[in-house]
Amino acid sequence: MLSAAAIDRLVWLGVAWVILATAWAAFCIWVDTDYQEILGDDFPWSLPFVAAGAVFFFITYQYGLGMLPLFLVALPASFVGYVAYRDTKAPSTRKMFTQRFARKMMFLVATKTGMQKSFEKWFPVGHIASREADISVVILKKDGTPVDGQGSDGLDREASRAIKTVQQIFEKAIGMRSTDIHLEPKAAEELTVRCRIDGIMQNVSTLKGSAAKAVVSAIKVCANMDIAERRRPQDGTFAVLKGGHKFDVRAASGPTNFGEKMALRLLDADSTVIKGGLTSLGMRDSMLKTLQAIVQQPHGMLIVCGPTGSGKTTTLYVALSEIDVLSRNIVTIEDPIEYQLENISQTAVNTAADLTFAKILRSVLRQDPDVILVGEIRDKETAEIAMQAAMTGHFVFTTLHANDTATTITRLLDIGIDTSLIQSAITAVLAQRLVRVLCPKCKEPYPAPAEFRQKLGVPADKEVTIYKEKGCPACHGTGYKGRTGVHELLVFDNAIRELLVEHPSIQAIRAASRKAGTRTLQESGIAKVLAGITSINEIVRVTK
Repeated sequence: MLSAAAIDRLVWLGVAWVILATAWAAFCIWVDTDYQEILGDDFPWSLPFVAAGAVFFFITYQYGLGMLPLFLVALPASFVGYVAYRDTKAPSTRKMFTQRFARKMMFLVATKTGMQKSFEKWFPVGHIASREADISVVILKKDGTPVDGQGSDGLDREASRAIKTVQQIFEKAIGMRSTDIHLEPKAAEELTVRCRIDGIMQNVSTLKGSAAKAVVSAIKVCANMDIAERRRPQDGTFAVLKGGHKFDVRAASGPTNFGEKMALRLLDADSTVIKGGLTSLGMRDSMLKTLQAIVQQPHGMLIVCGPTGSGKTTTLYVALSEIDVLSRNIVTIEDPIEYQLENISQTAVNTAADLTFAKILRSVLRQDPDVILVGEIRDKETAEIAMQAAMTGHFVFTTLHANDTATTITRLLDIGIDTSLIQSAITAVLAQRLVRVLCPKCKEPYPAPAEFRQKLGVPADKEVTIYKEKGCPACHGTGYKGRTGVHELLVFDNAIRELLVEHPSIQAIRAASRKAGTRTLQESGIAKVLAGITSINEIVRVTK
């Protein structure tokens, strides 16, 4: 029988065991979260850390709680090892084994204990915490190396200031939900910063003097572009992190009469639209069910059409997300690759290496694909190969620059595609536009104009309430926040296929599609106006 002292010892060891187990679990969770926030990636040693903890606890279970002192060595050693490793990759403002971090922690402790004034008297650096919080964007080169404006990267003072300015530009652009950033020289040593927000360009700021040129050079360093070359267009890529959220950035520079212009495309791989499936595109239920059935077919072709910037590529990515990637071999051909997709083979067009859509597509067809995404049909050769693939047991997704579904058919006929190919290969054509969504905080209701009610066939004495934009701080004064799609889906039935034999006019195709029940882009937009999602002005802007 155990003595009272032995029982007390076991109780205390048990308490220590629980505390250490909790500390180890908390440490593993912090490591995974911290690494994701610093570099936007999963920590490669997460599983070994968890496994090491499991081994230690198994040892204590097997050989008794007397082995607990092992934890008192293993836990601090693991913490020190991880911090030393992450500091080699973290930007200077996020390193932990630094004097800056130690003084910051001391300041926080002093603040919590009411000794802030005494601390600032001896160490007047209390402003460090607030100063570092001003910029939360981290710039990553293509190889993952962080670049910051704190002078820790071997940069001189001017370059460090330029990097810091770039961070501030991204900070503001991401906060405003921008998809593109344009740095445009408007005069000698003057650079205008404009952002595309919900499809509309807006002025953000102006840089003057030497800072203007330095910012362009700093971005070229991040994108691994040639700083000395200012007369020829260049392309490059890098990434930015904000709050653990990673954005891939595609940079393109080109000469203008006042200097180099820089355009930056922000690609959000964690976008809720990409991962949300077809339901995130804003389609009505009947169209959604039809399209979901189409993308699951074993063979055929879906063409998404619309002007540049109408979200065609995003729709194709979303459609691919509806397919079981593990049971089907999916291959994409893109120019360029915009988003990295898991378990999907992606190939980029490279005209310099003579890798065109057509040549890559011929090669892909020998790789036993089930589903093929062709980024864009640009010529007769690519169209014919894609359509032949659709007729031989593959499902093909592609895009075409055309205004609506009827124009897509006439465009294919114009580039010389045989009607028999169009009849046999195409399953459906989806036309789309992106319209801005009214800000829910400031949109204003008002009676629909008489001409609008007349177009809907509503009696003159019946009121219809719709909404218009106003503007508030939440939407940066625009009256809109976010975008949704308006769609027109033409499914090829026997009537459409028989009509194609006669090389019909665009008016005949539209009449046949109307008879088949196709709702036009404008009708789809009007439905969203009546639902209070967008405004008449926005529908007129995108469908005129």
